[in-house]
Amino acid sequence: MKIHNSRLISALFAIAFGAMQTVSAAAETVRSLDDLAFLEGHWRGGEDFVFEETWNGAEGGVMTGMARGVSSGELKVLEYIVVSAEEDAVVMRFKHFRRDFSTWEDGGPIILMLTDAKENDVTFSADPPSETVKSIRYFKTGENTLQADIVLVEDGEEGGFTLVFDRAD
Repeated sequence: MKIHNSRLISALFAIAFGAMQTVSAAAETVRSLDDLAFLEGHWRGGEDFVFEETWNGAEGGVMTGMARGVSSGELKVLEYIVVSAEEDAVVMRFKHFRRDFSTWEDGGPIILMLTDAKENDVTFSADPPSETVKSIRYFKTGENTLQADIVLVEDGEEGGFTLVFDRAD
């Protein structure tokens, strides 16, 4: 009987230890709005096409961003971004607007999830990929420079572009 009890105790210990490892691994992948703090402020880049992003710090469980793109003195795009800390994820939602506040997107916003976060480097990805945006990666390339790599999907083909910003505030 003692042998049976010791096997049971060993099995329970193994299960409990495995569960602790799973919880520990999950804790390592938890993302938060703190991962985005390096984005705070006003960023501006480009020459022929000037693109600006302004990010407000996290408060109330959300971080907000606004963007404007201007070419040859003409507004090309406005964008409003909301990043929220939700129960089990950090979610980015955004829409593109014209000068009259009508949207480019039909229906709801584009939705991306924070899928990778390192110091001064975050990636948001669509899962499943949206019909337009697959991922956006923001990362600092210097003390006062920021880069955004945007991967797009059009007619099933991947493409995209890069924006390079200098701190403007």
